[in-house]
Amino acid sequence: MYEDKLQKLGLTGGEARIYSALLKLGSSTVGPIVKESGVAYSKIYEVLQRLIEKGLASYTIKEKTKYFQSLEPKRIEDYLDKQEVEIQEKKNILQEILPFLNKISSDEETQEVEMFIGEKGITTAYDILLDKTNRNSILRFFYLHDPSYDDRVYDFYYGRVNYNRKKLNPILKSKKIVWRGIINKENLKKELGKPPKNIDQKYTKLPVPGNIDITDNTILITVWSSKPLGILIQSKEVAKNFQKYFDSLWKLIK
Repeated sequence: MYEDKLQKLGLTGGEARIYSALLKLGSSTVGPIVKESGVAYSKIYEVLQRLIEKGLASYTIKEKTKYFQSLEPKRIEDYLDKQEVEIQEKKNILQEILPFLNKISSDEETQEVEMFIGEKGITTAYDILLDKTNRNSILRFFYLHDPSYDDRVYDFYYGRVNYNRKKLNPILKSKKIVWRGIINKENLKKELGKPPKNIDQKYTKLPVPGNIDITDNTILITVWSSKPLGILIQSKEVAKNFQKYFDSLWKLIK
């Protein structure tokens, strides 16, 4: 039973069994240790050497024969103290190299694509989009007008800000995110009315690529069908290309 406890203290299964055997046998040659511990003869010297290195066993030579014995159980505490010191040393080394590792990580562009299904899924995707948006950023969006889904999409998008005189989204408020949108039909001006002050939107007769939200390094493409689908892309390069396209179209629209 206590062999399991020894393993939790950092010994391997073989080390725990051999250490237990040494406690029972006292000073012993290899043969009885193999029999008592159940560790294969081919492994016995390797495991005994590890116990010696951990300060839990030793050996003496009598008449050209090695006799192994365990050191007193209190040595386990010394072993743990040594492990604690080594762990602290490793932590200190980590603190030294962590800034360098973080720099390497930030230099490598993260690219990831996730899919979300249903309105709840799109809500989750949108929350991720906002969470990854930097403070004082512009959230660019394309909106593709379609009578078949306008009502529910209207509530989804504008209701999440304060278009219906609801409280401003806490994330938008704390991060001071500004929305800038391009919508594909001029007649939507009358339907939507005046947007809140944090939304700047233009209407165009030019083709709009779809329902797309673009932030710093994240893009959300939403397909509003009977079972809505959201595709969340995290890529600095892809976001940059979408931003360039949006900004060039924004300048064309009067």
